[in-house]
Amino acid sequence: MFYRGMDNISFTSRIRLVPWREYVHTISELEQKNYAKYPWTIKESVLADKAYTTGIIDCTVCGLTDGKQVLLNHICPDMPGNANFFKIAKFIQSKMPLDNPNIQGFLLGSKKYSENSKKLFEKFTEFLNRHNVPFSQFKGGELKNDVAYISSKDEWLISNPLMEHGIKVFNSPGKLAKRMFDEVKLCDLDQITW
Repeated sequence: MFYRGMDNISFTSRIRLVPWREYVHTISELEQKNYAKYPWTIKESVLADKAYTTGIIDCTVCGLTDGKQVLLNHICPDMPGNANFFKIAKFIQSKMPLDNPNIQGFLLGSKKYSENSKKLFEKFTEFLNRHNVPFSQFKGGELKNDVAYISSKDEWLISNPLMEHGIKVFNSPGKLAKRMFDEVKLCDLDQITW
């Protein structure tokens, strides 16, 4: 699906809420090099055609994609190396050309109980807005989440152990997302599905 903006063409990304077992099955087919792992600094970021990360609690996950590859960052707000956001921003800009009109973003994080978590999420929000990158955001919530991106489908996956129950209870993915997160904002280029 295409989106025609001012002078650019972008693909519509799908954000799919999936049961935890389906997420685990999907990532089991991916290689370890596609995993943004602990200690969750920019050094563990992944630039590939598919990427995944797990155990997102008070961290922020920022993903940037041009539809062919993704730069997935899983950044812990309490790691000393992550205190200088300028370094994080510089790293992102060195890996992904933000002036590319096909770049789209994805942001998940910000727990209410952690000031550092909220501040880090806001820094990513300001960074993406400053560079005019359209992005969808999933903010807050009580649960630990897992995220993956598969470029062949231009698809983001969000999961947690309670997602399966939520899918049975809620009759739309939008309603479930709004129940699982404090705030959900989808950019015009994205759609949320099962």
